[in-house]
Amino acid sequence: MLELEKIDFKKMGFRAGIEVHHQIKTKRKLFCNCAPILCDGEPDYLFERYFRPVLGEMGDFDAGMLIEFEKGYRVIYHAYEASVCNYEQDEQPPFWPDFEGIYMGYELAHWLNFSALVDEVVVSRKQYLDGSITTGFQRTMIVARDGWVPVNGKKIKITNLTVEEDAARKIKTENFGRTVYYNLDRLGIPLVEVISDHEDCDNPDDFKKLAEYIGLTLRLSGIALRGIGSVRQDINFSIKGGNRVEIKGVQDLDTFVDLARREVVRQDMLIKIASMLKEKGLTKEELEHTYIDLTENFDPKIILKNYILMGIRIPKLGGIYGIEIQPGKDFGQDIIEKTELISGVPRSYLFHSDEISQKALRRVQEKKMNLKSEDYQKNFFFQNLTIDLNKKIRKILNLKKDDAYFLALGPQKWVIHALKKIIERTKMALDGVPLETRRFLPDNNTEFLRVIHGQDRLYPDTDTPPIDMDMEKIQKLKEKVGARPWEIVNEFEEKYGFSYDQTVKLIRHDRINDIRKLIEEHNFDPNRCYVLLEETILALTREGLNTKSLSMKKLIEVLKGAHSGDFDFNQIQSILRLYISNPKKNLKQ
Repeated sequence: MLELEKIDFKKMGFRAGIEVHHQIKTKRKLFCNCAPILCDGEPDYLFERYFRPVLGEMGDFDAGMLIEFEKGYRVIYHAYEASVCNYEQDEQPPFWPDFEGIYMGYELAHWLNFSALVDEVVVSRKQYLDGSITTGFQRTMIVARDGWVPVNGKKIKITNLTVEEDAARKIKTENFGRTVYYNLDRLGIPLVEVISDHEDCDNPDDFKKLAEYIGLTLRLSGIALRGIGSVRQDINFSIKGGNRVEIKGVQDLDTFVDLARREVVRQDMLIKIASMLKEKGLTKEELEHTYIDLTENFDPKIILKNYILMGIRIPKLGGIYGIEIQPGKDFGQDIIEKTELISGVPRSYLFHSDEISQKALRRVQEKKMNLKSEDYQKNFFFQNLTIDLNKKIRKILNLKKDDAYFLALGPQKWVIHALKKIIERTKMALDGVPLETRRFLPDNNTEFLRVIHGQDRLYPDTDTPPIDMDMEKIQKLKEKVGARPWEIVNEFEEKYGFSYDQTVKLIRHDRINDIRKLIEEHNFDPNRCYVLLEETILALTREGLNTKSLSMKKLIEVLKGAHSGDFDFNQIQSILRLYISNPKKNLKQ
């Protein structure tokens, strides 16, 4: 059992950074004149694409791009004439970029204390081969460098601020994930990307506050769109002796601390596994593989037509694949998840020898799901692999006592690809923690998504020349900057005695100006004002009542009544309920 609560983050050399991607309020998309709106229903037309990598500026392929190409995606696009033109289809060059969106990036730079504002914007390309961008690359522009956000007495560096186009929305996948469907409506919507320094945050609490301050700054600036899908956060974690790992798809700030604990433990366990393998004297040269056909050793009735079952011997890995590296997940399962994504062989058709035990983590987790026998069979093909069959397989594969094996079932081409990936990942285990991007899962664990992209992924856009910016106009944007969230937090603590969490809620719910007015213009008790705005009105909203009909005038009226003793403060919720039901009546009525 992994001990997540006993982590000494300082001792582990914990480091964290964040990339916040947030759509902004513009009248058009970034590189075309289409409306930045989302569309549902039947698409007006479909088309499909396959993608391949191109050489970077230095004449090399980006390693991450090669892995994406290896997945062999067939991509099908849903297009709507209301929000898609030839640009989104990659049938024409980009239009001149939307300056409104670019200047919004500069405005945000002032909010986040950026000192180096770019006077000549260069459009660059970032390669994406997952199909989310029809061109195979995202157009992006750095507008500022060297910002900072104060967190618990420290200035956390914000390295870059970019304005870039959003990607298409994934709809679904088919054919074991090899066919991917995207909706093109979101492609090209302008967004800002705020990137913090990965080395500056050394504990999860500071990191959570940093992410919160960036999000609140975007809200206060007024440039950010709201709604589901308008913001996405990618997190970077590492520990001493480990590696930088990017985790995509983290939405809820409340998961940050638990996620950090899980990633610290995962990296620590991978470092320990590397040490164990070296102690055993294992070398990468020993991990050369021979594929053995084991199909005839299994019941032919349960193996689909044209499927083959193959195995490989893996020396000195006995007991290693079964080591738990995340809660409920062993090292072998982590490899299986990566193999499934790249090769297309479902994880239910992959098996490692440490899973023969009934106490193996996957068996335990599958049994917890309470599946019917036929569903369990689909979920885990090798559930009935017996001790005798295990002995037979070990003999056929010529395994020694300390050796392990992996099995794969599927079309021959896929199976060989899968076993090759398993060996590649096992070789990487000798080096400790791989540099990779992982996907956030509902249980707060993570799984492999892709290799982290290198510098070869980024290169200049040849369709758009460098853009000279109006620096005088950019400096004037500083006048739009109001009180920043950390300034409001300090002010409200000193003046009204509000806690950090209380002030954050007020900012999130756009109540800062309201509570200032109630306290400073009418001298109402700060705590009563907070309870009214953040608890009473919220309770009425949860009752399904339309609290938007409660004007500031009515809120002032009920607070005056409670202040003068006309009624008890605890009666305000009932009075407001009556107000909502009878909006034309006043307090006396």
